[in-house]
Amino acid sequence: MSIQLSGADIIDLAVRTETQGEQFYRQAAEQAESPEAQKLFSFLADEEVRHRETFEKLGSALKPAEIPPSEWQEALEYIAVTVEQEFFQPNAPIRAIPQGATVQDMLRQAIQFEQQTLLFFYTLRDLVRPRDRPLVDRIIREERTHVRRLSSLLKGGEKS
Repeated sequence: MSIQLSGADIIDLAVRTETQGEQFYRQAAEQAESPEAQKLFSFLADEEVRHRETFEKLGSALKPAEIPPSEWQEALEYIAVTVEQEFFQPNAPIRAIPQGATVQDMLRQAIQFEQQTLLFFYTLRDLVRPRDRPLVDRIIREERTHVRRLSSLLKGGEKS
């Protein structure tokens, strides 16, 4: 059975991913005890909203790149598996914060989510027309910044 996704389907997955991220970061901000972590999680929730809005605007204009059908099918299968397993399963890292999670636990969970998001967006980048890539590149740069900020806070918290 082959997986059939259009450019709009891929954008819908990106929008859903950003929505999941926002929900996670809002919950993490509420549960974090450290003001620094609360501030970072709130910032990241707002970033996810901004990214979602960007993808929603891009959605109708996005067209798949002209790539060989075999590469397109391989990329779509990767996206479907990654998104389903990493973002939307009940035990996915971004779904919910476990009872009793520490700030360090939430930071690790967020880093894992951001890393999976980066892989997804790198694949998305390769599937869009060259003229659409700078927008995806910008979001990739921002997601990498999120990983660095989360890692920095995690390292700072683990030293104390």
